[in-house]
Amino acid sequence: MRLRYLPHRTTLFVIFLAAVAGVVAFILLKPRPMIPVIQPAIHRPASPDIRVLTANINLLRPHEGIHSWSARRGMLIKVLHHIRADIIGMQASTPAQTAWLVAHLPAYAHFPDGAAIHRNLVSTLAGPLSTWNQIWSRRDRFRRIAGTFGRVRPNHPQNNPTENTYFSLEVLHDRLGRFPDLIVLDVHLRHWEKNAAKSAEKLHEILSKWQNRFPAAKAILLGDMNHSRSDHAIYQALLGTPTTVPLTDTFNYALHKPGQQWGTWENYTNHVYSPWPTDLIFVSPQLAHRPAKIIPYHMPPSQFPSKHLFVLTVLTPGTPKK
Repeated sequence: MRLRYLPHRTTLFVIFLAAVAGVVAFILLKPRPMIPVIQPAIHRPASPDIRVLTANINLLRPHEGIHSWSARRGMLIKVLHHIRADIIGMQASTPAQTAWLVAHLPAYAHFPDGAAIHRNLVSTLAGPLSTWNQIWSRRDRFRRIAGTFGRVRPNHPQNNPTENTYFSLEVLHDRLGRFPDLIVLDVHLRHWEKNAAKSAEKLHEILSKWQNRFPAAKAILLGDMNHSRSDHAIYQALLGTPTTVPLTDTFNYALHKPGQQWGTWENYTNHVYSPWPTDLIFVSPQLAHRPAKIIPYHMPPSQFPSKHLFVLTVLTPGTPKK
């Protein structure tokens, strides 16, 4: 059998396509240079307290100009180093953002650290979406015991992929032995009220299963809830019930002054849009804590690390005051 040679033009065309494919592969696979952000390492004096932060860092979107991720990320690192949290529940962090933060937060371990491969191709491809809520914890303070992540109500998606109530759950052991094991549940709750309450109830079902698995552990539920205490049904669902896992809001609303705005969503404006916070931290009643605080950025005008203000509470050893 004689081999047929390709016509001259066909051969050139095939070579051209191979060259184009090689160039495209080189561009896509070549590692992008890391832009260094020189920051000192976090050095904290030994403290029995645990500083817990919730931070929606706003996902990477193209065409955001001065508020693009490349413009904000250096400020974000400065803010996180200033706050010196021990546990950070971070929302809306794409895999690319998480990879960049890993290089600039060496003192922290993060979870989830990758998407799983499933038998279902669609689930495998959608897996990275489930990692967009990251839990960061100081390596010198905590050891991870177990963890899981996914979507709370997989059969009830909504349009915005970052707010399909993806959650991350991690069980952390305090290396200092001053606290019981902590079940940390980080979530970005839905906007739609109809599904938000159902999702909050489902979150407590998930939390209850893990509480049964680790009965001595105490719970922390934190994240961008997109709803405040004024959304009564959703707020009550987030607090849980005696038959699930009852929680306490770390904000002390009695400290609110008349006319004071406690909103946590600014949308890059230096102006909050709600009288009550929607980025919240709930803890088991047995965990003593200081009232949650909204963290100002102290940045120049028109420069923001995120659309959201971050919220910090401090857990303290001992019994909560009644």
